[in-house]
Formats: sequence, C-alpha cells, structure tokens
Amino acid sequence: MPDALRAAVTAEPAPRDDEAVLARWAWLDREIPPLVSRPPDRSLTQRIDHVLLHRTAGFAAFIGVMSVLFMSLFWWAQPAIDAIEQVFDWGGQHIHGLLGDGVASDFIVQGLIGGVGTVMKFLPQILLLFLFLGFLEDCGYLARVAYLMDRIMRSMNLHGRAFVPMLSGFACAVPALMAARTMERRRDRILTMMVVPLMTCSARLPVYTLVIAALIPASPWVGGLLMVGMYLFSVLTALIAAWVLSRAIKPLRARRLPFVIELPPYRWPRLGGVVQMMWGKSSMFLREAGTIILACSVALWALLYFPHELPAGAPDYDAQAERAATSEARDAALAEKRAVQAEHSYGGRLGHAIEPAIEPLGFDWKIGVGIVGAFAAREVFVSTLGIVYAVGGDSDAESRPLHQALREAHDATGKRSYTPLVGLSLMIFFALACQCMSTLAVVRRETRSLRWPLFLFGYMTALAWVVSFAVYQGGRLLGFS
Repeated sequence: MPDALRAAVTAEPAPRDDEAVLARWAWLDREIPPLVSRPPDRSLTQRIDHVLLHRTAGFAAFIGVMSVLFMSLFWWAQPAIDAIEQVFDWGGQHIHGLLGDGVASDFIVQGLIGGVGTVMKFLPQILLLFLFLGFLEDCGYLARVAYLMDRIMRSMNLHGRAFVPMLSGFACAVPALMAARTMERRRDRILTMMVVPLMTCSARLPVYTLVIAALIPASPWVGGLLMVGMYLFSVLTALIAAWVLSRAIKPLRARRLPFVIELPPYRWPRLGGVVQMMWGKSSMFLREAGTIILACSVALWALLYFPHELPAGAPDYDAQAERAATSEARDAALAEKRAVQAEHSYGGRLGHAIEPAIEPLGFDWKIGVGIVGAFAAREVFVSTLGIVYAVGGDSDAESRPLHQALREAHDATGKRSYTPLVGLSLMIFFALACQCMSTLAVVRRETRSLRWPLFLFGYMTALAWVVSFAVYQGGRLLGFS
C-alpha cells in the first residue's frame, strides 16, 4: 500500500463541530485581549448564565419564559381579538342596515369587511410576539434559548431557534412563521416554516371541541385525553416531518453548519428599538401578507355565495318566513333557505365534486363544503356546517342544535353518517391539512416564492389524506364503526 494511501486510511477522524467551535473561540481568546485596554466585566453575566444555561435550572427557566410568551399569544391577545371582531361585526351590521339586502351589501359586509377583519384579528398576536421576541433578543436571552435547544433540535436537523416558532405555533401559525426570521440561514427558515403549520393552533380547537362534543361518547376524561393526545400528535408529527423533509427535499438537505453563536452580555432592552422593530414587522405583514389574505377572503366568499338564486322547484322560503307564527319558525325557514343556497353554490358543488376523494376518509359532501369554507380559517368549518345543516351560520363549537344535527345525520341507506371513528378521522385530517389561506399567504411573503406555499399545501394535504385514510379504514377493519 502506498504511504500516502496508508496515511489517509489511518488518519484521525475529522474534528467534531463542537471542537471546531471551541478552536475558534480559543483563537479569539488569544487574539482579542492584546487589542483592548481593559477586558469587560462579565461577572454578572457569568453568574446569570450559571443558572440560565444549567441543564436543569436553565430548562426550567426556559419553560417559564416560553409559557409567558405562549400565554400572551393564546390568552392575553384574546380580548383584543374579540374586540376587533366585535368592531367589525358592529360595522358590518350597521352598513347592512344602511344598504339593506342585496348582492352589493353582502359583498361589502361579508366579503370586504369580513376579509379585513380576518387580517386585523391577527394583529394583536403579531404585535405581542415581536414585542416579546425583541425584548428577549435585545436583553441577550434569545441567544441562550438557541444554545439550550440546539442539542435537541439538531437531532431533527432543525436549528436551535426553531423551537420558538414551533411553540408559538400552538397559538397561531401566522406569527409563528414570522418568528422564523430570527434564523440567519434561508434553509433553516424554510424548513422551520414547512413544519410550524403542523402544530395544533388555536383555530383547530373549535373543530376538535365540536367533534368531541358531538361524536365522541360522553365522558369528560376521554375527551380531555383525546384533546391532549391531539397536541402530542402534532408535536411528534412536526418533528418527524422535519427529519424527513431535511433528507428528502434537495433544497433542505444542506449540510448542517457548526453551531456558532455569540452570547452577548445581559443588558436592559432599548424600548424604542424594540417598539420600532415590532411595528415595522407588523406593518409589513399588513401591507404584504394582508393583501393576499383579503383577496383570498373575497374569493372564498364568492365561492360560497354564488349562484345566489334558489334552484328550480325549491320552496318559497321567504313566503314561509313571512307566514311564520313565531320567530323560531321564521329563523328556521331562513336557515333552510341558506342551507339550500350553500348546497347549490360553487363551493357546494365543489364539495360534491370532491366527495369521491374524501369518502374513503368517512366524509360526505357536507363535510366537503365545510372543508372548502375552512380554507378561509379553520374555525369557519363550524359555522359552515351550521349553514349546511340549517341550524344557523352563527353556530359555534358549543351549539347544541349542531351537535344534535350531526348525531342524527343519516345517509341515503339510513346508516348513521358520523360515528366516533369518522370524528377521529376528521380530527386527524384537520390536524395535518393546511386548511388556512393566511398561513400560505405568509409563507408566500416570507419565501418570496410560490413554490414553497404550493409545496406546503400539497404535502400537508397528502399527509392528512393518507393518515386519515389509514385511521378510518384501519378502524373499520378492526370492527369499529
């Protein structure tokens, strides 16, 4: 064997990433001191790091900080979101009262005002998210978070800072996707954005609540365990998806770089800089992603509104409403009218068209219409079903008439339409499918490409279909109904 080849074979393995990082910092420790008159006093920073970077105490502190961040997005922002929705609802009702019934009135109230309201309701969460992230980054703690989480996240080929967007995804994917900007490398940002929508956001909760209350046997602990299980399922799925995508998709297969990060000294954040950054990024969302969301909202309204005429041979529901002896009978007649209009709208026809594709999952065309409507926002699925089942478009997840309608629904053969197995399949589908135009709009804005939002929608829809198919058909093979 030649000497050169023997030397190559018996050579020591290349140094690990950690060793390369330590060598760089050792070089800095040697070269920098001669260049400064007096080394900075980092004793306070080192004492704080002794706690915040500790394997046990550091993670406990991290969980506390992230819990505050999570609560701010999930609960603290809710009053502001409710206030925005009430303002837009009041404005819509006032304008409807001025314009009366008609296509123009419905377009302005339901299409434009409803679309703007969809955009604006994200603003409180986005403002709070960037306020907290700016505060944590300016004081120096965000770098410590990345250091703590890197060893865990690197096993799934994710950056250490990916944990913050993923945790924020429990509240809403829109601000969570924007939080991925804290990562420097484009590959890390895109990989994180491809898995953040798998986290169980607050918009999925009304769907889960409706399905559990209407279709799952009445037992509080079963419903509670199922809800917790959906959260754990989303986390596990997101981590597995990150591992698979980082190996299967060429642009995401970039070699992991050594984790080099500066741990700056702790300091009080500059409030002016934090507020400026918060408002700059939030206004960018309103200008760029907001316009896409508004356009999609109007398009979805048109899809579920036109054609607005009743089909030939349909009863005269307006006359029935006028002859109604009670307000309940009048509301029932108008609700039945809206249900017939929804079925024969373009969205209703699309629901019928996709029925063969979703029937193996246990769904019928009515669920298909709900899925189409839910693309505006996942929680719209509930109110869309309320319209389809003629129990009112203002139905929510706690609506008893809607619960009863789902329990009593039967197909043409007299078989029950929605069973607990169908409910579980539906929850799995909503856990995995990208039923959110706002998410796709933000991905389009952040990646400046149509390729990634289309890929995100495609792979999540395919994943949702396959897993829901396995759950439903597997359950039937095991004898569940």
